[in-house]
Amino acid sequence: MNVDRILNKAQAMGVRLRLDGDRVKMVGPAAAIASIKPELAAYKPAVVARLRAASGSASNCFGALIAADGGAYLPWGAYLSAADVREMRAELVELIEDLADTEAWAQAFRDEVLSRALRGPVYDLLPNLAHFRERVAEIDAECEARHLLRRRAWRMEGFDDRRVK
Repeated sequence: MNVDRILNKAQAMGVRLRLDGDRVKMVGPAAAIASIKPELAAYKPAVVARLRAASGSASNCFGALIAADGGAYLPWGAYLSAADVREMRAELVELIEDLADTEAWAQAFRDEVLSRALRGPVYDLLPNLAHFRERVAEIDAECEARHLLRRRAWRMEGFDDRRVK
């Protein structure tokens, strides 16, 4: 059994692994820990190396704090669930599509903007939403103003037939 299969099995059983020096700490259901412990012991050096490499990448995240389970997190950032991110990205796509339709963007430009917005990092999501909401609101206000001006315009229709007698 290789290290990837052991780590995947531990994750599937609900066992979280983290390093404490050269020791592998396990958190999860007692029966699952007892079941996977012999396999981990047999491949301990490889498991330690893999966990060390994974924790090294988390420690490279500037300003991140390390949770008790070994994961990195940013305490000053807003908490966003995966569903929140999906909803915000869907709204962003809708806003970009509305703006592209209104301003008659070329298809290549539309695709470029959409790909950059959707593939961008999560920290760009809120500023992008704010920008595109503002642009769409501006365009909606301009369209409404044009509509009101057209409605109020006096066109002299029907006055050429009126004659004072």
